[in-house]
Amino acid sequence: MVFAPAISVCAEGETTFVRVAEDDQNQPLALQIAIASYAPKSGGSRVDLISAIHIGDREYYEELNNRFHSYDALLYELVAPRDAVVSRPDSERRGVISSTQIMMKNMLELSFQLDEINYDAGNFVHADLTPAELSQSMDERGESLYVYFWRLFYASINQYAKDPLGLNDMQMLSAVLSNDSDNSFKIMLAYEMTDLDTLRDILGDDADSAVIGARNQRAIDVLRAQLDAGAKRIAIFYGVAHMPDMERRMVDQLDLVYLDTTWVDAWRLDTSTDR
Repeated sequence: MVFAPAISVCAEGETTFVRVAEDDQNQPLALQIAIASYAPKSGGSRVDLISAIHIGDREYYEELNNRFHSYDALLYELVAPRDAVVSRPDSERRGVISSTQIMMKNMLELSFQLDEINYDAGNFVHADLTPAELSQSMDERGESLYVYFWRLFYASINQYAKDPLGLNDMQMLSAVLSNDSDNSFKIMLAYEMTDLDTLRDILGDDADSAVIGARNQRAIDVLRAQLDAGAKRIAIFYGVAHMPDMERRMVDQLDLVYLDTTWVDAWRLDTSTDR
């Protein structure tokens, strides 16, 4: 089986954090999420950016849980109070999950990250803002859900005006039309999820936004503290949309250098049994 190159949506020279892997017939095999590794120029430690999506195959989360054991510290995202208990009963956790997420999870036959990841592990370290801190950060920047809605609206119009049927759309349509399975919607959504540039249009400058920039800076501050404390194997487990800005902060502020990328299947897109 031949895997096609990643669908690259990042600017030239940036690491790609999400892709659709394809076979030699350009058929989609899986939505893949990156584990990108970095290290100080002097060596001595290793930092992995483990990209996350909030709904995925159960096997995807099982693999992540297995990998997480190897880290001295696993820095995770969750806008919650400092002493929040993540592993709450299922009925309680459903209260903070939107009906849209529930619908998508059921439609795509996937699992929730909060259901599958073991946040009780001893090496897990909260590395995100509290709700009060995020609210304050958004107020300081003049941000709101209303602002994001209109950015999404105009970003969609601008994207269509620039290229009504772009390369990514053509590749997506080709894959869907030539696929014999009933995974058409899942395949279309997988290709759309590789377009991180649209998210940048919605959030504005990542470095200045509360949702991306301020939260990423908190993660970097916690990472610096872990490195200063002598941790050798560290991971940052954050949503894939955070990763381009997170990488820039690690390089600029901590002088880390990129090493390599490992790919993990988050959604299986083919229905064959020979993989």
